[in-house]
Amino acid sequence: MKSNGSLNPALFTDNQTGEIEMKKIFGAFMTAAVAVFCGCTAVDSANRADVGEVAREGTVVFTRPARFTPFFGNYSISQFVEIVYERASRNSAGQLVVEVGIRNRGPVSWTNWHVNAPRRLTLKSRANFYRGGINTPMVYSTNTQVIVIGRGETFAYKVVCPNPEADAYQIVLGD
Repeated sequence: MKSNGSLNPALFTDNQTGEIEMKKIFGAFMTAAVAVFCGCTAVDSANRADVGEVAREGTVVFTRPARFTPFFGNYSISQFVEIVYERASRNSAGQLVVEVGIRNRGPVSWTNWHVNAPRRLTLKSRANFYRGGINTPMVYSTNTQVIVIGRGETFAYKVVCPNPEADAYQIVLGD
């Protein structure tokens, strides 16, 4: 047989019957696929944040959840949760104390009429503390805490920064 630059069909034929064996073709294909996919790596360059945009961020921010669907109902946390109160003060030791009231109001937007919202909303929260504004490096960050809020309930979130040099904070809520 003459080869035209492609795979030689003789590699996939049975020596006794001369028929093409699908097991050999499938095995060769799988071997090639594993070799290609195992050797591939993907690296994305990190985009730099705009300093002005970061400065405009609020003290309590929501992250986008994994179930985000922009067209047929928005599962963004900001549609189910509202901030009732937010207070920052210093205690007698000079530490920054932050208190935030987080209320689960349930699905109230007309775009969420078909959403079967859970009776309890589970959020993950983290408080980051800064010296000199949120554009500066953190001086303290809390561990991620799990918050469970029933529909219509308000959770009193309170966190204390042990570093007395902190003068700014940002609380990140996500699912």
